[in-house]
Parts: sequence; structure tokens; C-alpha cells
Amino acid sequence: MKRIIILILALSLLTGCAAVREPEAEETSYTCGELAAAIIAGQSGLPELYAVTYGEPEFSAYSLIYLGDLADDVTDGVICYPLGPQASEVAVFGFSSGVKALLAQEALRSYISSRAAAFFGYAPEESALAEAGAVLAGDGFVALAICHDPDGARSSFSDCFGQDAPEPPDLFDYVSRPPASSVQEPDPEPDPEPVPEPTPGITDEYDHDAVLAAFRSGDTSSLTPKNLEVYRRCLEILDEVIRSGMTDVEKELAINDYLVYNIEYDPYALQDKPGLIYEPDCDNPYGALVKGYGICLGYATSFQLLMDMVGIRCITVRGYSKEHQEDHAWNEVELDGQWYCVDVTWNDPLFIDWTPTDSERLFYARSFFNVTSDYMRSTDHQWDDSDVPEATGTRYAFR
Repeated sequence: MKRIIILILALSLLTGCAAVREPEAEETSYTCGELAAAIIAGQSGLPELYAVTYGEPEFSAYSLIYLGDLADDVTDGVICYPLGPQASEVAVFGFSSGVKALLAQEALRSYISSRAAAFFGYAPEESALAEAGAVLAGDGFVALAICHDPDGARSSFSDCFGQDAPEPPDLFDYVSRPPASSVQEPDPEPDPEPVPEPTPGITDEYDHDAVLAAFRSGDTSSLTPKNLEVYRRCLEILDEVIRSGMTDVEKELAINDYLVYNIEYDPYALQDKPGLIYEPDCDNPYGALVKGYGICLGYATSFQLLMDMVGIRCITVRGYSKEHQEDHAWNEVELDGQWYCVDVTWNDPLFIDWTPTDSERLFYARSFFNVTSDYMRSTDHQWDDSDVPEATGTRYAFR
């Protein structure tokens, strides 16, 4: 009986391994760079790609992101990536061990899942592009192809094997060397008024309570330079969008629309590459309101601060998206005794240009405005609801 069970388990393991193996390919004379070039040459719609190759200083750090501990087993490779917040990538790695190559396939599938999660909600098309990415393998090579035509990538890769393979293409006919610095920080805006130097020994970090207290009292003497800039920016925003006689929901909507139109999701926060520096305050109102760049927590804390300033009860919810794969943050507001959810970040997807008079875009900018908790759950938001009010209000929902 034990022998039968062992035999069944062995067959199950073999079947499971077979399910993740790519079809066996013939040998190839191509290098990793030539395989990557063949894949890229057969694609259209790719953004400009930059390549780091095996042996270059950055390659080890890059391959660690893709392969984890298997990066030490790579014998050759190339990684081709865009500089902007786009999912398209082509990478090829060589291994001397078939077992390591098989494990690398699973590592790249996990990488694809993480990239789809990173773009989820912020750039739906890029998330779908990543989700459909292909992992290819043959003759000790493992390739990643996140592109618009993954079937074409498979065909291009397959054509590189066997005696009838065409002349290998040159990688740098299709990609560029990385620029000396791939970090493009926004130009700082000139200060409207002189900002005092920080007091020695005091850390200049964003302080919600300090900014709100200054707003309520009018006394800014205790604010650090950074918090003073946030305070001044909030006054400008409220002066621009809030009018006498507005209802609470009108104030809330005006602030949502302002943030959607004026904050840009920090593009470098979506790039999964070493050495990139994104806005250090992208998770708070200094980065979002003063610098103009933020991540979800930057949007949510900015909305929280402005709601507090106009006297609307609001909380910031920290949770997850993409089946708990990505940290995420949004808000809840209380209007006439009922709670509503607002996800300002997901109201502001990447790659869509609009103006405040663009009614179609404005409709999208309110997709997650005053929705219920059930709606948030149905749109892949997860959170610990034990100490968060259940949002059931529908009267002030935009849709």
C-alpha cells in the first residue's frame, strides 16, 4: 500500500512539473542579448527600452529583483526596461543548470504577478499587460516578455532555435544604453514667501496635527519650514476651490477633483528597478501638494488634511489591493451621519490627460467618490474592518 501511495505522489509531482515546463526547444547559437533582440524586433508598440547586460555593475542588482536568490546562478543575461511607469519589459537569462532554469521560470512568473499588482488600480492597461506577460524557456535560457503580443514573443523566441534560425540581430539596434542618470526629479517651485531655516535639533517631518492646529489658530510660529509650506499650499487650494454657501458634499467633491487634476502619481514609485529615487515625501501632503507627486498614501493624507480643514469628518484607511499583494490607502468621510468611501488615487489613473472641462474624464475622476464599503470590496480593496466604520451611505454617491 505504501508503495502505491509513493508511486501516486511521484506521478503527481512529475505531472506538476510538466505543467510549468515550456516545450523542449532545440539548441541555439544565440546569446541572451540576441534572443532579447529577436523578441523586441518582432514587437510593435514597445516604449523605448534601455538595456543592462551581464557583467555590468547594475546587472546583479537588477537580476536580484527578477530572480531573487537564483540571480547568483545566472551565467549570462540582459534586462531591457523602460524608464517611465510602463510595464513593458524583455529580459533573458542563461543558466548552466536545467534545474535552476526551471526554478527561474517560476521566479519570473512571480515577478509578473508582482508587476501586475503594482500597476493595479493606477494604470489598468499596464496591469493587464503585465498579467499577460510570457515566460519562455529553452536550451538553458529563460526569458521574460511583457509586451503587447506575447504570442508573437513566443514565436520570435522559438525561431531562434534549431538549424534554420535566422542571422542573430544586434541588441543595440533596438535598445539604448541607460542614461547616466535615470532619475528625473521635478523642478522645485519657487517659494511664494521666504521659508525660515529649520531649528537645530528639530526634524522637519510632515506633522498633520501641527498643520491643522496652525490652520485653526492662525498661529504658524511653531511650524517647521516643511509644514509651513504645506500650510500655505492648503490655504491656496481652499481659496481656489471652496466658495461661500457650499454644502459639505460640494466641498468634498471640489477637493477630490482638485487633487485628481493637480497631483501626479509618482511615476518612479511604480518602477521596480534599483537605484531609482522617487519623491521622498510622496506619502504625505508635502510631496503631493507642494511638489505635486504622490503615492496612494500621499493622496489620502492630503484629502484627510483638507477635509479636516473644511470641517468634514474623515479617516484614512490603510489596506491592500490586488488580493493583498499591494499596500493601498484611501479615505472614508461622514456626511449627514452616514459613512462613504473615497479613493482619490484610483480616481486619478495614469496615462490619461484631461482638463477640468473634460466631462468624460471628470466622470472617471469620480469613480470611487462616495461609494460603499461593499463596492470597495468588490473592486479589490482589502482592509481590517474591525475598527473602520462600515460605509453604507448612498445618498451622496456620484454614480
